[in-house]
Amino acid sequence: MSAPAAAGGWLPDGAFSAKAAGTTGAAFLKFPAGSRTAAMGGVSVAAAKGAEAQFHNPALLARFEPESRREAARDYSRLLESAYAGSAGWATPLGRSGALGVGLVYAGQGAQTTYDAQGNSAGTFRSGDLALGASYAHRAGRMWFGGGLKILRQTLDDRSAAGAAVDLGLVAPSVSHLGDGPLDLGLSLVNLGPPVKLGPTADALPARARAGANWRVNPVFDAALDLVLPADAAPFVAIGFEGRLPAAKLGSSKDWSAAMRVGYDQSHGRDVEGIGGVTAGF
Repeated sequence: MSAPAAAGGWLPDGAFSAKAAGTTGAAFLKFPAGSRTAAMGGVSVAAAKGAEAQFHNPALLARFEPESRREAARDYSRLLESAYAGSAGWATPLGRSGALGVGLVYAGQGAQTTYDAQGNSAGTFRSGDLALGASYAHRAGRMWFGGGLKILRQTLDDRSAAGAAVDLGLVAPSVSHLGDGPLDLGLSLVNLGPPVKLGPTADALPARARAGANWRVNPVFDAALDLVLPADAAPFVAIGFEGRLPAAKLGSSKDWSAAMRVGYDQSHGRDVEGIGGVTAGF
């Protein structure tokens, strides 16, 4: 059962602390859309790239300059049992100083058995969630600004609910240099919107504030760090690294590169022995 909401219902009581754990709905909005971001420990506010950047900080779409090619991105994850989640995004330059993105995130689960009060099987039910949105980024001097609007829909058996949320972002690219590498800073506020009512109660959305930096150490290596303030949990940090091998290094004239990524998400490692927060991918 959710706790009473504060701030006009947009945030749960005890927001941005462990006291608010389990008090928000629309959990699918917390999945790290994109395999690159997931492999880098969820680091994204200044480090996300390409079409999937719109899911993390809409201001990062400003990386698409007038001569940039349009880009599409797609990812799909199989979770526990029959659960799944994924995203699809498209981005394009728009004019001389802006860029546009359109994206979809979704999650669901296969048929699950329903039981009556006596524990007898009484059929099956399904659940599904999706958010469809559009984002715009604008370059103004040395700053990038971005915003997005998404429409939400959730279903659970014969119940359904709809809502809306706003994402806001800011990026300051190349604010300084560490050695020979420029440092980018980012700030985002995502999933800002009124509670969604699916059933007898309305749950606040999983709003999240994030601030961080991406250090482009050299042309083939990045290091990034985010400080995350989720509405329904205590603050945590995430770090991520990416190394790239351009095809030219292998004697090819093709325009591609291979990448190795590793990261750490403190929120996944809490109260878990071992290396529960470590992520990696290639």
